[in-house]
This record gives sequence, C-alpha cells and structure tokens, in this order.
Amino acid sequence: MITRLLALVLPVAFTATAAFAQAFPVTVDHAYGATIIEAAPQRVVTWGWGTQDAVLALGVVPVGIPSMTYGGDGEGLLAWTRAAIEQSGQPMPEILGDGAGAPNFEAIAALDPDVIIAVYSGITEDEYARLSQIAPTVVFPEIRWTASWQDVVRLTGEALGKPGEATQLIADTEQFIADEVAKYPAIAGKTVINFVDSGEGSISIRKAIDPRTKLLLSFGLLPAPELDNSDPAAFNYLLSYENLASLDADILVAFMDSPEAAEAFFAQPFAARAPQVERGALVLVDGASTTMAVGGAVTPLSLRWALPDLVAAVGAAAEAAEKP
Repeated sequence: MITRLLALVLPVAFTATAAFAQAFPVTVDHAYGATIIEAAPQRVVTWGWGTQDAVLALGVVPVGIPSMTYGGDGEGLLAWTRAAIEQSGQPMPEILGDGAGAPNFEAIAALDPDVIIAVYSGITEDEYARLSQIAPTVVFPEIRWTASWQDVVRLTGEALGKPGEATQLIADTEQFIADEVAKYPAIAGKTVINFVDSGEGSISIRKAIDPRTKLLLSFGLLPAPELDNSDPAAFNYLLSYENLASLDADILVAFMDSPEAAEAFFAQPFAARAPQVERGALVLVDGASTTMAVGGAVTPLSLRWALPDLVAAVGAAAEAAEKP
C-alpha cells in the first residue's frame, strides 16, 4: 500500500529569461489543427486535467481552471495545485466546473482569456470550435485523454511562449524520476499491468497509450501483452473478474478509491488467487488524491508530491516478483 508523504515539495517555477524568450506570434500544432497565438498570453484558462499545473510550474497563474471532482478538496483543487497557487501570492483562479465534462463556455468567455489550453482533456472537435471563438485554443497532440505529462508541459510551454522553460522542466522532472527509480534496480525489465475496478464484475485495464501506463513504463517496466487490441485508439479495455488471475505480468498495479475498497476487492477469491497477489507483487494505489497524482492527472507538481512512494512500492513488488 502506498503511504502519503507529509511534506509537499514543488519544483521551482521558471521565469522568463533572455535565453528562453520566444518571439510572438507562435503556432502550436495539435490534433485539431494549428493554433496561432499573436502575443504572450496574460489571461490563461485551462481545461481538462493537469494543464493548470503545467501553467503554474512555468510561472503563470491562470485566471480560470477546472475543478477536480475526484481527489480535489472542497473547492475542487488538488493539494499540489493549491499549494502552487498559494506560493505564487497571486489571486485564486476562477473555478469553472468539472474538467472531465463539457467546458463551461459562458464562464470561460466571461474571463476574457488570451488563450485556452486543454492538452489532457476530452475536448471534442465541436467543443474546440466553440472555444476557438472565445480565444486561441490548444488541445492534445493526437487522441483525447491520452496526452502524456510531457505532452502537456511541451504544448503548454509552446502556447505560453516558453518552450525552453518547458524543455528544462521536462528534463528536470525526468531526472527526478530516474533518480528515484535508480534506488530499486529490481524494477528494470519487469512486466506490468495496471487497472481500475470498474465495478459490475469487471476491471478496466489501462493500455500502453494511457498516461498512467506511460508513467509506469518510464520506470523501466515493460508492458505485459494486451489482451484486447480491437480499438487501437482506446486507452482501456474491460476484463471480467474471473479472468484477473490469468493476467500474465510480473507486477499488478491496482488503482482503488480507498484502502477499504482495496481490502474488500482483494479479499474476494477471484483476486486473492492472482499469482501477483500471492507473491506480494501487487501495488495498491488506494486513495483519490494519490490516484490523481500518479494516475489521473500526472504533472511535474503531482510527481513531486507522490512519486517516491509509488516507486518504492513498485520496487518492493519487483523484488517480490523475483521470488520463486
């Protein structure tokens, strides 16, 4: 089980420098076309999950951000996002509604944004067209809800005219990950499957294009064979409970809503007999905030908050997987 870190350590936000400065206008390519941003944005609105953290980490406080219904506090803010805003000393952004749903077009328009950034989101092409009538809008590189945290930082940096700062932030965060993983050499080369309990007799297995899987693979883990490749654009597929024990992977990573939910799930015979569970090669991510930090809304800020515990748990599971 992953324990929580008590200290919140955030990467230092960058400020513009002559070395990193980029002249405007800039053009940002994404899944729905090319967006031209004429001048350095002063009023930034974000949508979806995680983009607000990238904006904050690059030294800008948005004027409007989505709420996080899952894992957020009473105002819909994730702990690391709130800490970064408070550390900035700037006013709290307007909270615009659940970032997993359709955008609140009227509320966004009322903020008079210079740019709307929604890289890790489910924005449809029609929604993109409506948002683009409000302000230049940047979305994901290819498929909805599949942008990696690096994609989020990169495209956000381009939109803000801070591509150099974004590159440096990615490099620093990747080095942070590598330094943590290096503490657990047994991780390298192990196969992994991660899933969410979707209820009603099935689990949702996250495929290699899913951001949480991408994070695990960045540790040096290998993807276990996928059982359902019928839709290459899908980030998950469903598997019945009774087939859980047949999954062929060294390590299982299970995202659960709470420790109580995890205990109840793995007490059931179909889960208890899984070989990974029997060997101790199971990683439980059991709580909404931690799930968002390393599974749902992975960002440079969230990784500083939760990554060491996740890597330690994966390291212990990797060592258990080596036992006969």
